[in-house]
Amino acid sequence: MGEALLAEGLQTLERGEATFLYRPRVEQFHAEDLGDVQRLLLLLSPEEAAYERLIAIGRKRIPRSRKRDRFWGYVDLVLAPYDMNAALGAQVYGTKTRGLRHLPATVAFASGSYDITTHGPHSHLRWTIDRVESHDPVAADLSLERDADYIVTVANPDPAAWDLGELPDLQSELFDELELHVTIPTPFPPALQSRFRDRRFTPLDSVEWLQHPGAELVFMGTG
Repeated sequence: MGEALLAEGLQTLERGEATFLYRPRVEQFHAEDLGDVQRLLLLLSPEEAAYERLIAIGRKRIPRSRKRDRFWGYVDLVLAPYDMNAALGAQVYGTKTRGLRHLPATVAFASGSYDITTHGPHSHLRWTIDRVESHDPVAADLSLERDADYIVTVANPDPAAWDLGELPDLQSELFDELELHVTIPTPFPPALQSRFRDRRFTPLDSVEWLQHPGAELVFMGTG
């Protein structure tokens, strides 16, 4: 595997297990299709790491990895496995007008392996799915690609890069406001932010970008 990557000019930044999950809407304990889903999620569990990362997928959509097809996401949580398991479980919260509300536990519907590599000016996220819950109606609705390859870029959170006084509220436009754990987009530490060099996007050339909840990601198909 390592020799093949070197031959192709690829450098592996990370590999591990990938799990695809969804969380049904509040009080909707059995999702029948994507309309019953509040949030679509990708859990990355890197090899030999003491943490896992949860990526929320915008508009609950993962298109096939064809050229010019793309989707958005953001790093939602970076937690130790025990804490991540708790965060993905059922939640109860109070409201002023409707009393206690119940947020169902997430449902894992597909799993496999992934790797993050760099190739020249590009960075790739590839996954291979080994298991899909064949009787899950949401999994059938999504028709997730078994072998996928996406170029990944990180969006610049600096409004000046976009010729704006302030960034638009992408949270409300692309993601469900419930379960908001982080500020989107997140500010990066100065040393990391400087790597944009005033560009709107930069390749995911280091997994350090993924260690900052709120980091916005764009996934573009390569096929």
